[in-house]
Formats: sequence, structure tokens, C-alpha cells
Amino acid sequence: MRMLSNLSPTSTSMAKRLGYIYEQAFFTESLRHGLEVFVPLGDHLPVDCIIVNSAGRKFNVQVKGSSQASPVEKNNGCTRYKFSVTTGRSVKQPLDCTKVDVVAIYCADIDTWYLIPCMALDGALTAAVYPHNPDSKAKHEKYRENWEIFKTT
Repeated sequence: MRMLSNLSPTSTSMAKRLGYIYEQAFFTESLRHGLEVFVPLGDHLPVDCIIVNSAGRKFNVQVKGSSQASPVEKNNGCTRYKFSVTTGRSVKQPLDCTKVDVVAIYCADIDTWYLIPCMALDGALTAAVYPHNPDSKAKHEKYRENWEIFKTT
């Protein structure tokens, strides 16, 4: 999916198109990991898909993505990806973790996934990840390529 690095959401329709592309990338990667993917019709639900593992356990997943990182002034120019982890069009609210189990965040230009339990967002409106920094101690770095989240515990 590295081909997406030259795309930027300059319009609402392009942003929506990129959202669909990120969702498809997640579906594909999930299938590669031996998971089943079920997609609800329409975009009115709080989840983009339901993932089912080999034991039959279901996970409601919200997919987010970005085509490029942005520099962070206070962090010596280190780059980060910042994502809105909200619901609502006019009034933004934190994701409802009774409806969303996992937030899948995609950094498209480096083809990296963060699979974050909704509860780990602690009601935040945004989440930041630093995949360009292998030594990052940022809050969500432990969820990088965390496909184990879909295992039965």
C-alpha cells in the first residue's frame, strides 16, 4: 500500500476515498493473518468491520489511516502520525468502547499498522504514533503490528 504516500485528502471526497482504501488494506491484512472479516453495509455504524478469529471470538473494529507523517516542533522535528479517534460529524466525542473493541491505525507510506484496544485510548480525541522512531516510548507504540490482539485470551 506504499503507493498511497503521494495522496493527500485535499477534499472531502478524497478523504472518504482514502478511508475506503485504508479499510480495504485492513481487510486484506486481516485475511493474511487468518482472520475472517465481516463488513456491515453503509457507513452509519460505529465500526468499519467485525473481525472473527479461529475460535469464533468477534471484535468490532474502527479503521483509521494517514498517508503521511507530519513533523513535531517540540520533538526535535521527529515525525508522527496523529489520528482523530472520535465519533460524530459536528460535535466530536470519544469512541464508545462499548461498541468498538479495537482501533486499527494505518500509516500508509510505511505500511505499518497499530492495533489499539479502544480502552487504551482512555477517552482521548486524538492518538499519535511514531513508527519512524524504533526507540519511541510513546503511549501507543506497544500496539505496533499488534495482531495478537485478535487471539483468544
